[in-house]
Amino acid sequence: MAEKKGIGIIGYGGFGEFIHRAWNQMENAHVVAVCDADPRRAPGGDVAFYPYIDSLLADKSVEIVSIATPPNTHKDVGIQAMRAGKHVLIEKPLALSLEDALEIKQVAKETGRVASVDFVLRYNRIVEMLRDIIQGEVLGKPRRTDLRNYAMQDTVPEGHWFWDRKISGGIFLEHGVHFFDLASWVLDTRAASTCAMTAERKPEMEDRVFAAVKYENDVIGTYWHSFSRPRELETTTFHFAFDLGEIEMIGWIPLELRIWGWTDKSGLDKLKLLRRGTQLNEKRMDPEKAHSSDYYYDVEYALDTVITIEESKLDVYAENLRGIMGDLIKAIENPSHIMRVTLDDAIEAVRVAEMATNAAHPD
Repeated sequence: MAEKKGIGIIGYGGFGEFIHRAWNQMENAHVVAVCDADPRRAPGGDVAFYPYIDSLLADKSVEIVSIATPPNTHKDVGIQAMRAGKHVLIEKPLALSLEDALEIKQVAKETGRVASVDFVLRYNRIVEMLRDIIQGEVLGKPRRTDLRNYAMQDTVPEGHWFWDRKISGGIFLEHGVHFFDLASWVLDTRAASTCAMTAERKPEMEDRVFAAVKYENDVIGTYWHSFSRPRELETTTFHFAFDLGEIEMIGWIPLELRIWGWTDKSGLDKLKLLRRGTQLNEKRMDPEKAHSSDYYYDVEYALDTVITIEESKLDVYAENLRGIMGDLIKAIENPSHIMRVTLDDAIEAVRVAEMATNAAHPD
């Protein structure tokens, strides 16, 4: 068995601890060092603890650095790590501006280091299934997408750095990039234009944001984020509309896919292949041609089904984290391997988030 890759985590709060546990379950990687300003967070055991970034970067057992610090530090810490010879996985967003994101890409090219961003949703089984359904045109052409993200405020109380746009970049950058990226990936397109608006209940706490995005393939997307609900009422729903039906993806870590609409024999076979023959609650129709604007489809089956992942959200989240770390390791070991999340993908998400932020704050 090949030697395990040593991971160093910079920023060891609650999320740092979570990714530590997730990656220590991998066969080809383990956490060997962490860095945090608070010595009380030292994990103990055989994991080295460093109060300073320079010290962790000097540790030769660290080959990969995970950067789990606030967004305004991502560019400088990422560049410092790559120039120290480390490969990097940066927590989203890649940077606070498109200019800074492009600088990170340039340094990765100069140093020959592998760099990526923690867009874990691309490694989620439900998201993979959604992308296959869209790319296979099981329900026809995609026309519309709508994200509704009602997040809890408990983890970002008043005074938290999350509310300081100079540190976090604001909700579109700090949080929205996940979903801008997800839409671009499953739809296989780029944003052409945006408009946006925001609202706040308290001064300096912009807790509700809304953006509309027109994509190059003419899909129109809308994105709503609010950080104001009680923990128990937190919900995330991503809705996709097609010529022949609709799909709802449930959960910020998606665990459920609801599919409704019409398809043909080819579309049904694609779904059965994705679900390995699981019953899809399809109903045979009299074959006919369905008309949607200037498109005509042959349809044979009506679908109304729900596909779920049975594991807990945290278990699936950890699985997704192992997915992206495993992908990074493949790229380290094989320079010809192209990661599912490239720096260009991360840069595109920053571009869209920056467009939305500027549209909401033109001054």
